[in-house]
Amino acid sequence: MNKKAIIILSALGLFAIAHSCGTSNKNQQETAAPVSMIQTDLSNGFNLLDKNCFSCHSPEGAHDARIAPPMVAIKKHYIDEETSLENFSEDLIAFVQNPTAENSKMPGAIKKFGVMPKMEFSTKDLRDISAYIFETELEEPDWFEEHYQQERKRYRQGQEPGAINYLEKGKEIAMQTKSQLGSNLMAAVKERGPDGAVEFCNTRAYPITDSMAVMLGAKIKRVSDQPRNPSNKASEEELKYIVNAKTFMAQGKSASPQMTDLGESMLGYYPITTNAMCLKCHGKPNAQIDQGTLDVLNALYPDDEATGYGENELRGIWVVEIHKTDSAKILKYQGKKLNNKRN
Repeated sequence: MNKKAIIILSALGLFAIAHSCGTSNKNQQETAAPVSMIQTDLSNGFNLLDKNCFSCHSPEGAHDARIAPPMVAIKKHYIDEETSLENFSEDLIAFVQNPTAENSKMPGAIKKFGVMPKMEFSTKDLRDISAYIFETELEEPDWFEEHYQQERKRYRQGQEPGAINYLEKGKEIAMQTKSQLGSNLMAAVKERGPDGAVEFCNTRAYPITDSMAVMLGAKIKRVSDQPRNPSNKASEEELKYIVNAKTFMAQGKSASPQMTDLGESMLGYYPITTNAMCLKCHGKPNAQIDQGTLDVLNALYPDDEATGYGENELRGIWVVEIHKTDSAKILKYQGKKLNNKRN
């Protein structure tokens, strides 16, 4: 294989890693055809990386200030002269669909940053991501900015907006918001530990979510049947979805997103599942949650119901409402594509 340097796409951080950012065991039971035998979409791979991973896996930033390893470090650990695209794709899929220390090839990064959360990617999307990272050529990381702009021109979806797949758009909006919250949360954890995470959620989660809603042209919230903040209590309709999703997961199945047409708007539900890092604030008291964090939780959330979880359990859902008249705004956020293409 040619010498391959990374392109920044902070996104693969999503897979191989060691940090933390989201959710998906979707399509785990698919029969995996060899990557070389299936059609991969480099454009889709680029866009997925661009939208979901920059906030944590950017090649920029001082070493001590990072919250996740840069893409070049990931690629060096996962790809060598003997690695095939098939091997790389299998490793990527295995880690993203079940992110654990045992599934990672970067013990140093795991120790420094922790294990990343699951991300909501289908097996097809992960194949496209792995193909893009594997095939992309970049001689030196210093070339990143120029190379990235070239890649944007080459791969950015820039056609005029047509029919909208609201289920996918809602998912992108939820993941983009999750990425912003995740990067800020990881910074708080790195600076002050789990106590910092609790304080961050108490003071900053709502403002960040609201600002993302304005930017992305949608209403966005997180709700749960076991809320930490009473304001996040699921409604009757949301509870119906949560109960059904938990039933599917108890049967070893994936909880699929749901989109409902409300007439003037579209309403989407997207599962949020737990991982090992979540349990530091949402696990069992005096087991995964230490006493200091419990003291902070009790002070800030006297009616807290959001503990006692294990890994890979439904913690709650993203609720994304997209008004149909805001379609132009929805598409604009995907890379400011139309103006960038024309300039």
